[in-house]
Amino acid sequence: MKNILIVTKYTFIEVYRSKVMVSLIFIALGLILVTYIASEFAFGAAAKVSLDVGLGLLSLSNLAMAIFIGATLLNKEIEQRTLYMILSRPLSRASFLIGKTLGLSTILFMNSVLQVLIILGVYVTLGGHFESLVVWCALFSFLEAIIVLLFAVLFSLITNTTMSVIYTIVVYVVGQALNDTLKIIFAKSSIVFSSILKFSTVIVPHFYQLNLKDYVLYNQDLSFDYLLTVIGYTLGYISFMYFMISYIFNRKNLD
Repeated sequence: MKNILIVTKYTFIEVYRSKVMVSLIFIALGLILVTYIASEFAFGAAAKVSLDVGLGLLSLSNLAMAIFIGATLLNKEIEQRTLYMILSRPLSRASFLIGKTLGLSTILFMNSVLQVLIILGVYVTLGGHFESLVVWCALFSFLEAIIVLLFAVLFSLITNTTMSVIYTIVVYVVGQALNDTLKIIFAKSSIVFSSILKFSTVIVPHFYQLNLKDYVLYNQDLSFDYLLTVIGYTLGYISFMYFMISYIFNRKNLD
């Protein structure tokens, strides 16, 4: 655990000193500007429009950071030969991997917290009322980004950076559209296609369950049990992804 925390700390410091932290500031300022401009064309629904735009930008920024940072997380260390020096110490590959991903997850968490505070601030300023579901939406966006980050890391271990980005985006799109695809007439009428989709629901993460924006915008209630169930599923999937990545990383030839 101590080794994991050390790797987490230095990963966070490395990212903190990079342009990523500067990007967070520009993302926050851009969020304020875009939500304000969008609210000016809302014609009486400024608060709701600002909330819609803000939550959308929160999700996009988290996903972009998770994909592009995750795709280069290990390849960068291998190319710069720093990984060999680190692993020569009493540090397992699994501990190194967990520490690196936790360090980057901290950046994603900071981005989520910063943006949700801005979103709520603009929303309340424009006449909206505080809604706890907005906080849940930000939390789910963060968890969604963690899964995307892990997929990007997984694909980076078996292919190049460009393809890992493409594969990660494909997995995300499929995970979002899977539930709606199961409801179309063709999927219901075709036994083969329906079976493939149902099998995919076991493998592909249920990203659609982590998207709470429509529930927030249309004031739909969600039970606390449902929220806990989704969190439990997501944490279980994250644990499974860590196991898969550690298994592949432990057997990867780094020469």
